[in-house]
Amino acid sequence: MIRLKLLASLVLLSTGITACGGASGQSADGSPAEIHITIGSGLPYAPLTIIKQKRVLETAFPETRLVWDEGVSGGAATRDGILSGKVQVGVTGIAPFVIGVDKGVPWKVLGSMGQIGISMVSSDPEIRSIEDLDASGRPISVPSPDSGQAMALKSLAQTKLGDVKAFDDQLSPMPHPDAYQAFLTGTTGAAFIAPPFQYQLLARPDTHEVASAADAFGAITYSAIVMSEKFHDENPVFAETLFAALADALQMLREDPDKAAEVLANADEGRESAATYAEWLRLPQNHWDVAPRGFGASAEFMKSVGLIKSIPSTEQMMFSSVSEVGQ
Repeated sequence: MIRLKLLASLVLLSTGITACGGASGQSADGSPAEIHITIGSGLPYAPLTIIKQKRVLETAFPETRLVWDEGVSGGAATRDGILSGKVQVGVTGIAPFVIGVDKGVPWKVLGSMGQIGISMVSSDPEIRSIEDLDASGRPISVPSPDSGQAMALKSLAQTKLGDVKAFDDQLSPMPHPDAYQAFLTGTTGAAFIAPPFQYQLLARPDTHEVASAADAFGAITYSAIVMSEKFHDENPVFAETLFAALADALQMLREDPDKAAEVLANADEGRESAATYAEWLRLPQNHWDVAPRGFGASAEFMKSVGLIKSIPSTEQMMFSSVSEVGQ
């Protein structure tokens, strides 16, 4: 909260400088007239959900129309939205982001939304290990072929089976809600799925964990807030305000999970209780930290298996707001 109070003076200063006339497409305070921000549901988006629910950006930039886009899902869609100019602030996982950087997409990480434990689960009693999963030949749901889950599976295949491509023919890319339903109907043999879906599946007596993303890369950032370099550099006050809001939201998740859980439950419109959210927030595998984690290790693995041409530097991947806190 202290960060936001300090930045409020910057917003007022920006307003005073530009009030006599803004550039085309800008509001009176110098920020864009309209900003599109991608957001999803569930625990991975908890920090951004808190920012939205508390109307932090709307309060700081009353002349700007904030559009929260729930229809943009996944790193590829976020990348395309940013490149087309339809999205100014996006959310993506490490693997799609690194692939984008390798292909020349001019975007960088503003901050991490936390490290969340991701489990691959199965209800098949014959699938208890990576080796069992390989022998079964059954489909495995992942968000996309270039998702963090897919990268973790490749790493586990290389480590356990000696073949990084062992599961390529078993991958069944689909959104998390579809993966949840496919799992329940038995269409897939395993689901590498994000919270809250993995928690809901693991609550079933017939479901068990087969492996986790941490087995491959350790505790790493699940998703991060990204924006183009052009948008960031042209709107420094907005970028700094968003970063401060992100840091404050993550602090609430760490230090006052009960309060954060109430905000998330309200946003969820009662589908999950505040008590359930509080329990999830306190799980030891979840770390609410703005510092990006695992970008370097993930990029090294992706380079080693030919998915990218070169390993990007910290400066190529991150804005200065977080570049000093590790990758």
